[in-house]
Amino acid sequence: MSRHVSNDLKRRARALAAQERIPYSAALARLRSTRTAPEGPTDTPADKPSRFLLPEYLYVDFPPIDLGGARPCDECDGTALDGRTFAQESDGGRPPLLVEVVCSKCEGCGRAEHLDDGCGHPHTDPDMDDGLYDEDEEAPCYSCAGREFNYLQAVLTDEEGEPVEAIYLRVPCGCTADRMRVILGDLIEVAG
Repeated sequence: MSRHVSNDLKRRARALAAQERIPYSAALARLRSTRTAPEGPTDTPADKPSRFLLPEYLYVDFPPIDLGGARPCDECDGTALDGRTFAQESDGGRPPLLVEVVCSKCEGCGRAEHLDDGCGHPHTDPDMDDGLYDEDEEAPCYSCAGREFNYLQAVLTDEEGEPVEAIYLRVPCGCTADRMRVILGDLIEVAG
């Protein structure tokens, strides 16, 4: 199966992703798996999966990064993500959690240049986050220190099981459970 994506399909996927606040890869997968784009949002509450023919994934919206006037990373255009998504198995019969891959160039801050005194946004390398958190204040969440996500390192392997790439995944923290929703899409083509 060809993985070529026409410019029209890319444009429609970006528009659908913005309209429904879902990852670009999920929007692209949905457009590839349906003949016509849905009229309105097709997400459902996380505790009530729809059982449509398309696979379902739990997803958490995160606000865009405030670059504060800094030049955006030229690899990710300031999104801090590289566009790939993966499914992480959930427990309790819930759909898998959709996690996004962090941009390897800016390491999660979305900026082209990294300041010595910190960029004001978390990085995959915690040593780059000096001064980001006030250690005297109690964090709103003990697990994520208020970021609402954690970075989890993963390794992609080839068909023989040999490592080919180390990546970081942006995994929503449990404190975001009330914001989780179910989105539809077949990620086999975009995450394989």
